[in-house]
Amino acid sequence: MKTTAIITGGTKGLGREIALALARQGCFVVALYAGDMSAAQEFDALLGESGLVGISLKHDICSADPTLWSRPEIQKADQLVLVHNACAAFTPMPMHQLTWRDFENNFAVAVRGVWECSQPLIRLMIKKKTGVIVTVLSSAIEGAAPKGFAAYATAKHALRGFTLALAAEHAPRGLKILSVSPGYMDTQLTRQWDERLRETISSHADRITVPAVAASKIVALIRDDRTPGLGENYPV
Repeated sequence: MKTTAIITGGTKGLGREIALALARQGCFVVALYAGDMSAAQEFDALLGESGLVGISLKHDICSADPTLWSRPEIQKADQLVLVHNACAAFTPMPMHQLTWRDFENNFAVAVRGVWECSQPLIRLMIKKKTGVIVTVLSSAIEGAAPKGFAAYATAKHALRGFTLALAAEHAPRGLKILSVSPGYMDTQLTRQWDERLRETISSHADRITVPAVAASKIVALIRDDRTPGLGENYPV
């Protein structure tokens, strides 16, 4: 069975590890990225060095541009997998220092991004009678919201709601839909934060996630026929 996996935010951090892990399982991977060309080139080089198949593509996931979805790797695949990993860049700060634009930016990538990517794929998945959609949430929405993460946590809560709604409508039609929640990760995003802030968050985090380890768990959930895919969430 030919499987094509589309990963948003797929050339850096957790997204890159998920894309590489899926490629090692024989999937043709399409790693979408917003603008970091050097990271995309590094990702493509890793694929080539490992003899894996896939591509990186610059694509605005908040746009309704249909060009991507007409590619033969997507249209002709026997099975499609979408992993919505992308998240807007942000720096933790008190809520009173945020603007509504900060909330809009986070919401656009988290929710509009998965909307624009999932809608054309769902039609194909239903036609093929198979498909998997995974949304990447965060331990930041488990229990009390951490201070400084207001816009980010709000967007992730909304993404959780979207995932549940998507599962309610489409899981009965044969699609597997689930979410995963990593803990604090050392990635390109968090490395841009102040070092003292990073140390504080890391020392108080309930869960520290290693991207490569989380990626292997996510791929196992995708591939395991015993995964219900009814909108449930898995800590990773």
